[in-house]
Amino acid sequence: MADMPVPSSPLVGRRVELAATAALLADAAAGTAGAVLLAGDAGVGKTRLLAETIELARARDITAMVGHCIDFGDAGLPYLPISEAFGGLVREEPARVKALVEEFPPLARLLPARRRMVAQMAAFDDRVERGALFEAVLGALESMSATRPVLLVVEDIHWADQATRDLLGFLLSRLRVQSGLAIAASYRSDDLHRRHPLRAAAAEWSRLPNVVRVAVGPLDADEIRTLIRDVHPEPLPELTMQRIIERSGGNAFFAEQLVAASGEDRGPTVPAELADLLMVRLDRLSDPAREVIRAAAVAGRRVSHSLLAAVLTLPPTALDEALREAVDAHLLEPVNGTDYGFRHALLAEAVYEDLLPGERVRLHISYAAALTRTGRGSAAELALHARESHDLPTAFTASVRAGDEAMTVAAAEDAMRHFESALELVSHAPDDGADWAVEVALKAAEAASVAGHMFRAMALVKQALAELKPDASPIARARLLLAKAIYSIPIDSETDALAATSDALRLVPADPPTALRARIAAWQARALLAMGRYADVARWAHEAIDTAAAVGDPESAAEAETTLAVLDQRIGDPVAAGRTLRAVRAQARERGHVTAELRAGYQLANMYFETGELPRAARIFELTAERAREVGVPWSTYGVQSRVLACLARYHLGDWDASLAHSCLDKQSPPGLVAAMISSAGLAVRAGRGEPAGLAALPALLPWAQRETMVSVQLIALADLHVYAGHPEEALALLDTLVRQLAELWAMELTPPQVRISALALSALCAGLSELPQSKRVESVRRGAAYRDAARLVAADHEQRGRRFGVEGLAWQSRVEAEWHRLRWLAGVDAAPLEEHIAAWTAAVEAFGYGERYEQARCRAHLAAVLRAAGRGPEATEAANLARESARELRAAPLLLELRALGEQRRPAAEHAPGPPSLTGREVEVLRLIEQGRTN
Repeated sequence: MADMPVPSSPLVGRRVELAATAALLADAAAGTAGAVLLAGDAGVGKTRLLAETIELARARDITAMVGHCIDFGDAGLPYLPISEAFGGLVREEPARVKALVEEFPPLARLLPARRRMVAQMAAFDDRVERGALFEAVLGALESMSATRPVLLVVEDIHWADQATRDLLGFLLSRLRVQSGLAIAASYRSDDLHRRHPLRAAAAEWSRLPNVVRVAVGPLDADEIRTLIRDVHPEPLPELTMQRIIERSGGNAFFAEQLVAASGEDRGPTVPAELADLLMVRLDRLSDPAREVIRAAAVAGRRVSHSLLAAVLTLPPTALDEALREAVDAHLLEPVNGTDYGFRHALLAEAVYEDLLPGERVRLHISYAAALTRTGRGSAAELALHARESHDLPTAFTASVRAGDEAMTVAAAEDAMRHFESALELVSHAPDDGADWAVEVALKAAEAASVAGHMFRAMALVKQALAELKPDASPIARARLLLAKAIYSIPIDSETDALAATSDALRLVPADPPTALRARIAAWQARALLAMGRYADVARWAHEAIDTAAAVGDPESAAEAETTLAVLDQRIGDPVAAGRTLRAVRAQARERGHVTAELRAGYQLANMYFETGELPRAARIFELTAERAREVGVPWSTYGVQSRVLACLARYHLGDWDASLAHSCLDKQSPPGLVAAMISSAGLAVRAGRGEPAGLAALPALLPWAQRETMVSVQLIALADLHVYAGHPEEALALLDTLVRQLAELWAMELTPPQVRISALALSALCAGLSELPQSKRVESVRRGAAYRDAARLVAADHEQRGRRFGVEGLAWQSRVEAEWHRLRWLAGVDAAPLEEHIAAWTAAVEAFGYGERYEQARCRAHLAAVLRAAGRGPEATEAANLARESARELRAAPLLLELRALGEQRRPAAEHAPGPPSLTGREVEVLRLIEQGRTN
């Protein structure tokens, strides 16, 4: 009966508002009358709330009658919503309406059939008194509610005519307590200007004893986020999500319109349908009020009273009246006692887009002049107005100043945009002898780096080098080369870094000592360290320290000392390395050298990570990432890498929920590469738990894996998910792809992750054996030998370079050898004796004992299988039980499944048998199904 849309998705938010309407229905069901007035802006969600209320009424067997008011201007159809409400009753229960008309004859005049054009041919003296009509409506509703509760819904009463308002007021004031009648009415609060007739009426109704007024406010950011996911199941980029949340202002309808337009190439413009809805409200204003609204829109979402007065030519009294009119119309609202802001950000955008080009330019000129004259406002505001009014020299200077201001308040993303705007205007820079192209490029690159846009930082520096004038000073070129080196290392381009610092050192003499020379030498040492050229690292690091001491540059000295500490660690003196790194970190923090502090903290944690002291490593990584957030650089190199490695350290320790928490990016908006690095760090947990969401993330992450080794390395874990899904060949294809990508990124054929990749590839080959005939298992062993050889070559190359594997690398080496034994054993091809096989898995279990719970449990499961095959049942049970205990705590579904299959293999092979059991685990599983009468 209710003429309202049936909700198709869950109601978002509105717990308080829905509780009020639910209480109204509960009272009606208990025989108590009441009313609720829902007030809220257009599009905020009143109709959706009423639809949910009607669904609740239906569930409680309450008769729901719905009527809508329509905007007919000043000449509306009297009692239209009441006619519509009873019209629905006529369609559903005609006999009931007939009985009501017989009892209350004036009610017949409101039924739709009597209000059609043909019915107007009746004699004009066939009239009914208003009092009798009102009493008939009330009597009919109370008569109905005496046998079954009734909910009367009247929507959009801000459009109601005077007669309808009078009738509704009569009903609300005559509600008898002992009556199962509930009334719910809604209106747009933003349409109730000072002279609106409903304004006084609504205030009067709210004072009635059985009437409750409920303000339906905007949704909060989390609720809008939920709404967006409901209406757009495909995930939107976080930046798009944040922009929609900001622009919608918590208005559900606005958010839905912006989501619908998000896939269209509209740029930042307001969707046409939404713009029409917003702009129609300006037509009701006087000319001065419209002038004020247009001027305020050019300022943005908010403008101060003093600045608006400086821009407009209106006399103070006229300005105040125009502002009052705009406030009464709910277009502007006072903010902080001195400013005015638009009720909705989208309204400011729609008004601005509606301005003619000439109007925009004139208003921007006025704003720029007012800002310059008064000295108020920010550099960012001046830059905007100067640029839009074509005053490009002022725009350049203001953009640079705005970027500097943004960097001082840790707004690196904004600073980057300001500096890049200045770069576009560098031809209009002051002719004061400064090399503004170099200065601004370096500022923009630094801001991009701090904001997490490492590739953008590198691109800015390379462009500046390419555009550098032939007669540029050697110092300018050296500064750009140093910047190139700084941004090369985070993107795994150590060769470029070393070439850049070498060129820069030739341009900056050692005598006299300078801070620039000290910094270049420090980065030369760091580039050499990254390239593994340890013999030259100490020389340049010590030169950097000596030069820094001579010129008073402690930050460059800290950089070089950190490099020497990492060198100590790599050549076998972690105690000295730890002592140095702790000292450097403490001194850097005391002096306010953020980058040096973060690097020292990261390297200290990384040292503990490589030596297997995982709890200490995890804690220091977390502290370093938190410190980066505290100082406003969460997306800087060491802030991001510390967060990623904190995630991995918690994974290794078996604290998987904490690991996932570190990789979660809800309500955060990092750059794309940073988001890929952090989110991919959670893939190991998803793979360990067998969550398909891990593979669903692969297409979005693969492009980033081609640019960043940290992403490539994290994708290795997804091979296990392919195996778990029954697709070992897809696992091998992914691993082979990652091998090629890592070789390209590191510009070397043998990369350290190859060891882990080889172990997982051998495991995938083992998983695929059960599907192969014996004739093809030889080929699998041959493929496995190539992976084994690759891992051994990496180890030999490491040893030849004088580098040492950390405990994790050594553990994966052991895993490779054990998997190689398992592959040959399961294939029945050149299998080693079982005792040798058992020894290999025992070594792998011990190697992962430094704290890597999951991999140790997996190794124990494989060890248990071999022990059982060798007839050593008690030892197999002990190993399997330990693995099962870890798997249960971690909720590692794939490992639990493997252990379950292991428990079904009740017929171990003879102890002397050199090959595998007569049946694989998969074959035994199939036989169990057949025994139960099921198919494979």
